[in-house]
Amino acid sequence: PVGASLGNSWRTGPDDTDWPGILRNIDIMAGLARYAGPGGWNDPCLLLSSCAAVEGAACPEGGRRVTEAQSRAQFSMWAVLAAPLLISGSIANMSGPDLDTYSNKEVIAVSQDPLGLQGSRLVGADLGPGSANVWGRRLAGGDAALVFINSGKAAADVACGAACFQALGFGPAERIAARDLW
Repeated sequence: PVGASLGNSWRTGPDDTDWPGILRNIDIMAGLARYAGPGGWNDPCLLLSSCAAVEGAACPEGGRRVTEAQSRAQFSMWAVLAAPLLISGSIANMSGPDLDTYSNKEVIAVSQDPLGLQGSRLVGADLGPGSANVWGRRLAGGDAALVFINSGKAAADVACGAACFQALGFGPAERIAARDLW
């Protein structure tokens, strides 16, 4: 609650160096939206670039233990959370897929939306092993951004139904067009 009186962003959780750490910091952000907005941002941690496409592979010194898909999921979540997009790792040594992730102009636009609203969890509970969530936020111009995230290794069914869209301020009979930013 005192973060805004001390600076423009504040850490909300511990350092993350792997996928479980990212999920833990996402869960921490669930109750903090009221503290974020233009001029002050909840900061869950740095973005982790991938070190290997295979989970559990040895990483070079300083490398983080996330896959490219996990790195992309984290970037998507940080955008909908309106969190600072600070990359951990050397851009010079970054993989092509990670560079593609971090240069996605449409996802960056979600992050930098002028309303500055932090997204919230709309569907699901804590992101323990094998759980799935929907997170979302309203954007300027009446749009919304949603992230469907699955913490498991297997495919999962997750949906944003009428209650989910109503939580974003859409009416029950309102027609909505959706588009994948990836």
